[in-house]
Amino acid sequence: MSDSQVLKIGRIAGAAGLLGEVKLHHFSGEKDRLRGLSCLFVGEDERWYDVEALRFQKNTPIFRLTGVMDRNAAEALIGLDVKALIDELRPEEEDEFFVSDLIGAEILSEDGEYVGKLKDIISNPAHDLLVISGADAKEFLLPMIDRFVLSVDAEAGRIVVFLPAGLIV
Repeated sequence: MSDSQVLKIGRIAGAAGLLGEVKLHHFSGEKDRLRGLSCLFVGEDERWYDVEALRFQKNTPIFRLTGVMDRNAAEALIGLDVKALIDELRPEEEDEFFVSDLIGAEILSEDGEYVGKLKDIISNPAHDLLVISGADAKEFLLPMIDRFVLSVDAEAGRIVVFLPAGLIV
Protein backbone atom coordinates (compact mmCIF):
# COMPACT_ATOMS: atom_id res chain seq x y z
CA MET A 1 0.00 0.00 0.00
CA SER A 2 1.48 3.39 -0.91
CA ASP A 3 1.91 6.11 1.70
CA SER A 4 -0.42 8.35 -0.32
CA GLN A 5 -3.28 5.92 0.41
CA VAL A 6 -2.66 5.22 4.10
CA LEU A 7 -1.85 7.32 7.15
CA LYS A 8 -0.17 6.25 10.37
CA ILE A 9 -2.75 6.58 13.13
CA GLY A 10 -1.00 4.98 16.08
CA ARG A 11 0.79 1.99 17.56
CA ILE A 12 -0.40 -1.23 19.17
CA ALA A 13 0.00 -0.56 22.90
CA GLY A 14 -1.14 -3.85 24.37
CA ALA A 15 -3.54 -6.75 24.47
CA ALA A 16 -6.99 -6.45 26.02
CA GLY A 17 -8.55 -9.54 27.52
CA LEU A 18 -8.08 -13.11 26.35
CA LEU A 19 -9.88 -13.02 22.99
CA GLY A 20 -7.25 -11.24 20.90
CA GLU A 21 -8.34 -7.62 21.17
CA VAL A 22 -5.61 -4.97 20.85
CA LYS A 23 -5.27 -1.56 22.48
CA LEU A 24 -4.27 1.28 20.19
CA HIS A 25 -2.21 4.27 21.28
CA HIS A 26 -3.67 6.64 18.70
CA PHE A 27 -1.99 9.83 17.59
CA SER A 28 -5.20 11.80 17.14
CA GLY A 29 -7.03 12.91 20.22
CA GLU A 30 -10.29 12.49 18.32
CA LYS A 31 -11.50 8.97 18.94
CA ASP A 32 -14.56 9.47 16.72
CA ARG A 33 -12.27 9.46 13.67
CA LEU A 34 -11.59 5.78 14.37
CA ARG A 35 -15.24 4.79 14.12
CA GLY A 36 -16.12 3.34 10.75
CA LEU A 37 -12.64 2.03 9.87
CA SER A 38 -13.02 -1.13 7.83
CA CYS A 39 -9.40 -2.29 8.02
CA LEU A 40 -6.02 -1.55 9.56
CA PHE A 41 -2.52 -2.05 8.20
CA VAL A 42 -0.11 -3.24 10.90
CA GLY A 43 3.69 -3.31 11.00
CA GLU A 44 6.37 -2.48 8.45
CA ASP A 45 4.95 -4.96 5.97
CA GLU A 46 1.52 -3.33 6.46
CA ARG A 47 -0.28 -6.60 7.05
CA TRP A 48 -3.97 -6.03 6.41
CA TYR A 49 -6.57 -6.83 9.08
CA ASP A 50 -10.33 -6.35 8.81
CA VAL A 51 -11.81 -4.50 11.78
CA GLU A 52 -14.47 -6.74 13.32
CA ALA A 53 -15.30 -4.45 16.24
CA LEU A 54 -14.19 -1.30 18.01
CA ARG A 55 -14.90 -0.31 21.59
CA PHE A 56 -13.40 2.19 23.98
CA GLN A 57 -12.07 1.76 27.47
CA LYS A 58 -12.16 5.39 28.63
CA ASN A 59 -10.34 7.03 25.69
CA THR A 60 -8.34 3.97 24.66
CA PRO A 61 -9.57 2.34 21.45
CA ILE A 62 -9.71 -1.45 21.57
CA PHE A 63 -9.96 -3.26 18.24
CA ARG A 64 -10.96 -6.82 17.43
CA LEU A 65 -9.12 -7.74 14.23
CA THR A 66 -9.81 -10.65 11.89
CA GLY A 67 -7.32 -13.45 12.49
CA VAL A 68 -6.14 -12.24 15.90
CA MET A 69 -7.84 -14.95 17.92
CA ASP A 70 -6.18 -14.95 21.35
CA ARG A 71 -4.05 -12.93 23.74
CA ASN A 72 -0.78 -14.42 22.41
CA ALA A 73 -1.60 -13.25 18.87
CA ALA A 74 -2.52 -9.80 20.20
CA GLU A 75 0.69 -9.55 22.23
CA ALA A 76 2.73 -10.39 19.12
CA LEU A 77 1.50 -7.09 17.61
CA ILE A 78 2.56 -4.86 20.52
CA GLY A 79 4.77 -1.98 19.41
CA LEU A 80 3.85 -2.19 15.73
CA ASP A 81 2.72 0.90 13.86
CA VAL A 82 -0.86 1.01 12.62
CA LYS A 83 -2.07 2.72 9.45
CA ALA A 84 -5.56 3.27 8.06
CA LEU A 85 -6.95 4.23 4.67
CA ILE A 86 -6.86 8.00 4.23
CA ASP A 87 -10.26 7.98 2.55
CA GLU A 88 -11.78 6.54 5.73
CA LEU A 89 -10.10 9.20 7.88
CA ARG A 90 -10.64 12.31 5.75
CA PRO A 91 -11.70 15.33 7.80
CA GLU A 92 -15.35 16.13 7.32
CA GLU A 93 -15.21 19.82 8.19
CA GLU A 94 -13.97 22.38 5.68
CA ASP A 95 -11.40 23.85 8.08
CA GLU A 96 -9.95 20.47 9.13
CA PHE A 97 -6.82 18.96 7.64
CA PHE A 98 -4.12 16.39 8.27
CA VAL A 99 -0.80 17.56 9.67
CA SER A 100 0.89 15.65 6.84
CA ASP A 101 -0.98 17.88 4.36
CA LEU A 102 0.69 20.96 5.86
CA ILE A 103 4.30 19.85 6.37
CA GLY A 104 6.44 21.86 3.96
CA ALA A 105 3.82 24.61 3.58
CA GLU A 106 5.09 28.14 3.02
CA ILE A 107 4.68 30.44 6.01
CA LEU A 108 3.90 34.02 5.03
CA SER A 109 3.49 37.10 7.20
CA GLU A 110 0.23 39.04 7.03
CA ASP A 111 2.09 41.44 4.69
CA GLY A 112 2.87 38.58 2.31
CA GLU A 113 6.56 38.32 3.22
CA TYR A 114 8.15 34.87 3.18
CA VAL A 115 8.83 33.73 6.76
CA GLY A 116 9.84 30.10 6.21
CA LYS A 117 8.44 26.58 5.85
CA LEU A 118 6.42 24.45 8.23
CA LYS A 119 8.68 21.70 9.52
CA ASP A 120 6.32 20.04 12.01
CA ILE A 121 3.38 20.53 14.36
CA ILE A 122 3.85 19.65 18.01
CA SER A 123 0.79 18.56 19.95
CA ASN A 124 0.57 20.38 23.23
CA PRO A 125 -2.20 20.16 25.85
CA ALA A 126 -2.93 23.89 25.68
CA HIS A 127 -2.67 24.24 21.88
CA ASP A 128 -0.59 22.90 19.01
CA LEU A 129 2.69 24.59 18.12
CA LEU A 130 3.96 25.23 14.61
CA VAL A 131 7.64 24.38 14.14
CA ILE A 132 8.80 26.84 11.51
CA SER A 133 12.13 26.62 9.73
CA GLY A 134 12.80 30.31 9.09
CA ALA A 135 14.25 31.87 5.98
CA ASP A 136 17.64 31.90 7.74
CA ALA A 137 17.26 28.16 8.58
CA LYS A 138 16.71 28.88 12.29
CA GLU A 139 13.72 27.16 13.82
CA PHE A 140 11.13 28.81 16.00
CA LEU A 141 7.76 27.91 17.48
CA LEU A 142 4.46 29.71 16.99
CA PRO A 143 1.26 28.82 18.84
CA MET A 144 -1.42 27.52 16.48
CA ILE A 145 -4.16 29.82 17.74
CA ASP A 146 -6.35 32.31 15.87
CA ARG A 147 -4.35 35.29 17.15
CA PHE A 148 -1.20 34.08 15.34
CA VAL A 149 -2.47 31.81 12.55
CA LEU A 150 -4.59 34.00 10.30
CA SER A 151 -5.33 31.52 7.51
CA VAL A 152 -4.47 27.99 6.43
CA ASP A 153 -4.75 26.87 2.81
CA ALA A 154 -3.75 23.20 2.81
CA GLU A 155 -4.39 22.78 -0.92
CA ALA A 156 -2.11 25.70 -1.85
CA GLY A 157 0.43 24.79 0.86
CA ARG A 158 0.29 28.24 2.44
CA ILE A 159 -0.16 29.50 6.00
CA VAL A 160 -0.50 33.20 6.80
CA VAL A 161 0.61 34.21 10.29
CA PHE A 162 0.90 37.24 12.54
CA LEU A 163 4.39 37.47 14.00
CA PRO A 164 4.71 39.42 17.24
CA ALA A 165 7.61 41.87 17.42
CA GLY A 166 10.82 40.23 18.62
CA LEU A 167 9.77 36.65 17.92
CA ILE A 168 12.35 36.20 15.17
CA VAL A 169 15.79 37.40 16.20
